[in-house]
Amino acid sequence: MVPRNFSRVLIGPVEVAGVAQGLQKGLAQLNISSDLVLECQHPFGYAAQEPASLLVKVWKWAGTQARKIPMRLLPLKGLAYACHLVLCWPVLLWALFRYDAFVFLAGKTLTNTSLELLLLRVLRKPVVVIFLGSDSRPPYINGAWPMSTVAAMCRATLRQKRKVRRIERQATVCVNAPGTSHFHERPVINWFALGLPRDVSAVAQTVVDTKKLSTTPLRIIHSPSNSAVKGTALIQAAVERLQRRGVQIELVTLKGLSNEAVLTALQRCDLVIDQMYSDTPMAGFAAEAALFGKPTLVGGYFARDMPSALTGMPVPPTRFVAPDLLEQALDELVCSAAARAELADAARHFVQSEWSCQEVAGRLLRIIRGEAPATWWYDPADVTYLAGCGLSESAAQERVRQLINHAGIGALQVKDKPGLETAFASWAKVQSAGAPADDGAAP
Repeated sequence: MVPRNFSRVLIGPVEVAGVAQGLQKGLAQLNISSDLVLECQHPFGYAAQEPASLLVKVWKWAGTQARKIPMRLLPLKGLAYACHLVLCWPVLLWALFRYDAFVFLAGKTLTNTSLELLLLRVLRKPVVVIFLGSDSRPPYINGAWPMSTVAAMCRATLRQKRKVRRIERQATVCVNAPGTSHFHERPVINWFALGLPRDVSAVAQTVVDTKKLSTTPLRIIHSPSNSAVKGTALIQAAVERLQRRGVQIELVTLKGLSNEAVLTALQRCDLVIDQMYSDTPMAGFAAEAALFGKPTLVGGYFARDMPSALTGMPVPPTRFVAPDLLEQALDELVCSAAARAELADAARHFVQSEWSCQEVAGRLLRIIRGEAPATWWYDPADVTYLAGCGLSESAAQERVRQLINHAGIGALQVKDKPGLETAFASWAKVQSAGAPADDGAAP
């Protein structure tokens, strides 16, 4: 049984899109003390409360150096990594005596071992693991995973499946989205029931009224972390086609800028295009746009599955459409100031009410205490989504086809879901299931 009362929470060991910082801020607003225990320095340098422990600081420093030192200095890089690896166990021992509950992000823990999760379970420490996309998404439908060879993709898929299974067997609760829950075998908390914590107070005084901002040409912002994965070239092509038709718009593509510079640019735009191939209607950049009252257009095949996958869940208000409808949706938004203003107002209200740090942290506390309503749970046996994220449907189908032909249908690592396995094969137009893969089943 999960203890109802606890005094200190560990959040870590990584920061992703400000989630850790947002959870900490929300918990503080609920009078719950928490620390960010991070394995390395985040490039954006999110401000947060971290423990004063010298041990943790040295561990974090070693982890940072292991990532910063170039490969040409491999012996030094290896030494930093070895130091970081050795120190993770003393850090875990220190944390066991200090924290009452643990919130791990992106499928990572302090030591990334089953023994750590077993110790936490034996000591009755609640453990919530929040998956955030690529940390659980099957590599064969993840454009961020380079497919150097089919064999390499097969091995990456097996590793991903083993990681998810290891975590869900020992963690108290896992949180994941319907579009990335393929490898789970046990029910998870639907990520949309928890939400993405956003610091409303940080921008409350700087939000510009969208109704008064419209200019000619209309300014559109796109900020890709990875141009290929975000479909930047296709977005630019869609904008250029509208421009040739006489539509007065300009596209500003932001690359390599600090988070502060991106936020400044957001305040000066009329519309945001997030990405072409998303499996969520409102990821981090779209949520930041919502804070400033900016309407966002998002492309993604998950738009077709969202009505059934998010039944009863709050749906983030963006214009979320299938990739082939993105240009049409862009034309409609550009031509209607009223539609942009309505979408912007809905998005801003949503993040202020549903995704404020305090609201999300409050739901996290219910999860930690074992009080999550039945409606928050999602059975991964119900996963039907096939197209993934960050790549075209045809590219994803080709990956699946090659993987099955190379190592058999078991290489997809969804044999616990026969319907999903068959759906993948049919979707990829595989003529036969292929030979069984000797190394394709997770233990």
